[in-house]
Amino acid sequence: MQSQLQAAINQICAEKNIDREIVVEAIENGIALAYKKDFGRPTQKIKVILGDDIADLKIFEEREVVEKVEDFDAHITLKDAKKITPVAKYGDTVYVPLKQEENFGRIAAQTAKHVMNQKLQEAEREMLFQKFSTRAGELLTARVQKVDRDSALVEIEGVTTLLYSRQQIPGEKYFTGQRLKVYLEAVESTPKGPQLKITRTSKKFIEALFEGEIPEMREGLVYIARMAREPGVRCKIAVASDDAGVDPVGAFVGQRGSRINTVMEEVGDERLDVIQYSEDQKKLLLAALSPAKVAKVQFFKGDNNEDRVKIFVREEERAITIGRKGQNVRLAGQLLGTQIDVITFEGPIEEDESVAAPEAKKKEKKEVSEKVTIERLEGVEPEVIRTLMDLGLSQIKQFEGLRPEELAEIGISKDDAESVLKAVKKFLA
Repeated sequence: MQSQLQAAINQICAEKNIDREIVVEAIENGIALAYKKDFGRPTQKIKVILGDDIADLKIFEEREVVEKVEDFDAHITLKDAKKITPVAKYGDTVYVPLKQEENFGRIAAQTAKHVMNQKLQEAEREMLFQKFSTRAGELLTARVQKVDRDSALVEIEGVTTLLYSRQQIPGEKYFTGQRLKVYLEAVESTPKGPQLKITRTSKKFIEALFEGEIPEMREGLVYIARMAREPGVRCKIAVASDDAGVDPVGAFVGQRGSRINTVMEEVGDERLDVIQYSEDQKKLLLAALSPAKVAKVQFFKGDNNEDRVKIFVREEERAITIGRKGQNVRLAGQLLGTQIDVITFEGPIEEDESVAAPEAKKKEKKEVSEKVTIERLEGVEPEVIRTLMDLGLSQIKQFEGLRPEELAEIGISKDDAESVLKAVKKFLA
């Protein structure tokens, strides 16, 4: 029948997949240190052999067989060595049995328990590290355990780690028990266990969210060519495909917006703009600035020979082009990797396919004179009308083709934006 000690060792080995020899060796070393500390001398070399139970363990002192003893704790004469091991010869190591002191059984039992607990913790930490060491770059699900001012304590598959405020999407509020997606940037091994470096502000986080929703992306049919992001505010994503028969924008948006809406639910109020990537910098710029209508584009070199671009827009398009707090033009610049200067322009609109395409569509709709102002809209609060006119959006024609979220960016609520566009639609019907 197994002793309690052997049963405990076997249970640890089975549950944590640890070699039995490792656990036994650790217990023997721990007991040897405990004996030397309480009953031995600092220079002694103590060796313990664990039996079936604590009561069966044997304690020895390691000594080398020499001609002349210079260190009593390390050496032994050949004559004395042969009393222990008859075949001993010079240079051999012999083990001199030591007497177990009174009360050492209790000390040994406590040491064995401590060592087993320590080995158990080390094994768990190593297993968890191995579990995550090859998963950097994955999207993981975290459960919030505690929320502080500067961080949130989260648990991920048995590992507790911190999601620092700088890695949180600005404006997010967490609560205990909440489940959320995080991006695993790296894994570090520490004395306290594996440390997971997680984030929700990385561009890779957005990419991983889309990859989880889009089979074509996982298969390599579509991909994100460029991305510009301000976490919690807005993200512009230029997508592409090497297969001419695949619509990358449609793949990312999904039927009736199903795919992009799932991603947007994870990032809260952050707006996601998905556009078609183009090697043509001008086409990419115009797509990035949509729904703003650009009259003219001019690329040039700055004072330090850096690439820059000027865009010329009508006064009524300036607010939408720049966006709330400059975010629309700023992110478009990040997407192209260049500084964008917005200049008010009253000259003719440049002939260009990318600019002319929206104009062609408008011909199918009811023609509206540029003199028709938004004051003629019904069902819109006067205060909203005044705000829009102060921003340079005074003509009904300027609202054609806009979406509520695009209009809301310039300084009014989404509800008011929906009210305005509903009134515009009714007027144009």
